[in-house]
Amino acid sequence: MDPETDLVAAARAGSLAAFETLYERHRSMVFAVALGVCGNGPDADEVLQETFLRAFRSLAAWRGEGRLSSWLYSIAVRTAINWRSRFMTKQVVPPRSETHDPAAEAEEAEESRELKRAIAGLPPQQRIVLTLRHVRGLSLAEIAELQECALGTVKSNLHHAVARLKESLGRRIRA
Repeated sequence: MDPETDLVAAARAGSLAAFETLYERHRSMVFAVALGVCGNGPDADEVLQETFLRAFRSLAAWRGEGRLSSWLYSIAVRTAINWRSRFMTKQVVPPRSETHDPAAEAEEAEESRELKRAIAGLPPQQRIVLTLRHVRGLSLAEIAELQECALGTVKSNLHHAVARLKESLGRRIRA
């Protein structure tokens, strides 16, 4: 038995310490998925909490087929999409820079808004892959494993996401 299987068994038996360990291992992935769908940190935090609450409540019913990370991923995606459809996302105000240049700050704020709008306009699967790759720093193979899909599907989603962003933003961005 691998250590994660032992943790799941302990969590199913009621061990909060085991569930907390599972939370620590998987929270950054769940947050990245939530951020990819929601587009901002505060809503992603809410989705993170809701995802683990749902997982905790249904852990006893989980059949144990596949990897725990894949099961959590699917809960996170559904929870984030539901959250996004139920609640309006909040605007995040970026921190002020050390040098105060109102014109540069205004331009940077507008570019940030444009990028957020363009990312928000992506289909959920493309947005998630883009976030997992560029925010969480996962490799394409890791994303494919997490999503339980072919590497080519991940590459395609990332390619289409970047192409849409380039088209939407009207300038060159790096993949």
